[in-house]
Amino acid sequence: MLPFCLLRYDPRERIVHRDKYISVNKCSKEEIAKLLRFESSKLAPGEKTSLDDYVSRMEAGTRVIYYLSAPSRQLAESSPYMEALRKKDVEVLFCFEPYDELVLMNLGQFDKKNLKSVENELSEPKDDKTSTTSDKETLTEDQSKDLLSWLQVTLGNRVKSTKVTHRLESHPCVITVAEMGAARHFLKTTLADKSEEERYRVLQPTLEVNPSHPIIRKLYTLKNSDPDLAKLVSSQIYDNAMIAAGLMDDARVILGRLNELLTKALEKH
Repeated sequence: MLPFCLLRYDPRERIVHRDKYISVNKCSKEEIAKLLRFESSKLAPGEKTSLDDYVSRMEAGTRVIYYLSAPSRQLAESSPYMEALRKKDVEVLFCFEPYDELVLMNLGQFDKKNLKSVENELSEPKDDKTSTTSDKETLTEDQSKDLLSWLQVTLGNRVKSTKVTHRLESHPCVITVAEMGAARHFLKTTLADKSEEERYRVLQPTLEVNPSHPIIRKLYTLKNSDPDLAKLVSSQIYDNAMIAAGLMDDARVILGRLNELLTKALEKH
């Protein structure tokens, strides 16, 4: 059930102002949802669209309205989750405020179409065996399995599992968890005062690595030639992925390791 609705609608700007809350029991969810406005991957920056307009642009037989939560359009468009879905050429609504995502999560459906975060789309089991980068250098299947096993041991309880993905191109890895949006808000509320270990236990994140990315290919050789540096790199790309997922509250915790990595990189010059 939608816990709150957004009330004041400005016809001049064609947007809903988020300044009051009322119980959804007093109004129709879908009627209020028609007032919502979002930027879209198919429209120019700054231009907003309604859910009705989104539905009108959907291909026949399509049953899902996609959205992505990010602090800005730039971060949304460069997100690994957006990259993984871009190949499908589907329209994605951008949620720049946390309550935008909460509203869509609780709305659930609009015009009999399911509202779905692209992060959840990536976390669902798919046929991901066919790489679209066959013309690029990539780890072999055996090398990938070897690296995944090493990452599982190295990252320990920070990951539930590790796997290969061919849905990424410019990113070395991505974090997937069940119901990413709900997990983000859960971290900021119920788990806010919990230990890091307990947070990982609840999240149960999966690390998906891109075997064609230069960092991943180099990491495979580093784990044998320079184990200490390899552990630093693995922790860094993991934290980078957690930041991209919005699952790290304070990125300052990685600064010490980042400085150590820079020191090691500069030692060879």
